[in-house]
Parts: sequence; C-alpha cells; structure tokens
Amino acid sequence: MLVAIGRTTIAILGVLAITSRPLLTPAQEPAATVRPREHRVPFVIRGGAVYVRARVNGNHAILLLDTGAVLTTFSLKIVPTQAGSRITVNMAKGSVAAFRQPVGFTLGESNVREEHCAFHQDAIVGDFKFGAADGVVGLDVLSSFESVTFDFKESMLILEDR
Repeated sequence: MLVAIGRTTIAILGVLAITSRPLLTPAQEPAATVRPREHRVPFVIRGGAVYVRARVNGNHAILLLDTGAVLTTFSLKIVPTQAGSRITVNMAKGSVAAFRQPVGFTLGESNVREEHCAFHQDAIVGDFKFGAADGVVGLDVLSSFESVTFDFKESMLILEDR
C-alpha cells in the first residue's frame, strides 16, 4: 500500500511540476548558440527529402539537399541564361543538354551572417525537373565544409567552415 501511495504521490508531483511551468512560445525560446565559423540554415522535410530556402542569382528558390548528388544542379527556370560550356548529362531516362556555368547562390534567406551561406561557383544548368525544387545542392558544396549536420529535431542544417 505504501508503494502504491508513493508512486501516486510522485506521479502527481510530476504532473504539477510540468503544468506549473509557463509554456514557452517560439519567440520566448532561447536561440541555439551559434559557434564561430558556423552557419545555421533552416530546412523543411517533404516526402522524405530535405529542402532549404535559397537565393539563386538573386531570385528566391527552393533547393533540394542531396548527399548522393556529386554536382550542384539548377533548372533553366531559375537560371535561364545559358552562358557556360555546353555538356551532355546522361540520366536514367536519356541524355539532357546542359551547361556548366558560374552561378551565385545563397543557402538560407536571412541577412544574418550565421543564418546563411553564400557561394559563387560553377554549377550544371539544364532542363531538369526536380519536383518542388528549383535545383539540387550536391557534394561539391557540402564537402567544402569541415562538417555538415542535419539537426532533425530543430529542422536546422548546420554548416561549419574549415
């Protein structure tokens, strides 16, 4: 009988402790500490894929993060200028004419340095279909960092500079 009362008392105290704490709204939650050389870019998951908001040549875009893609690739919709060297990309459903050209892009849309990461590099641009995305961020970008962490609890991509 004492054991049952003891467990009940502990359970009641636990419930009281939980319910007596003020609820935090997102604005009140403490921000995660950002370490030097670290960029924290929010992401969303749809259909098992990870997407980030971005800017490509100054235009708003949604990019798919793909650790299996070797090169960063954009659709003609987001990078319509065809100014680079012409290449052919062989895909499972046939070949696609594309261009290797310099593209400026930023992962994340915030103006805060720690909440975005900017690049200017050659990428593949062609008549690709990425579903809901305008392009794919590949290992050429991701491997330029010391570490890449997908924090699924916070929906945050953490990129640490070398």
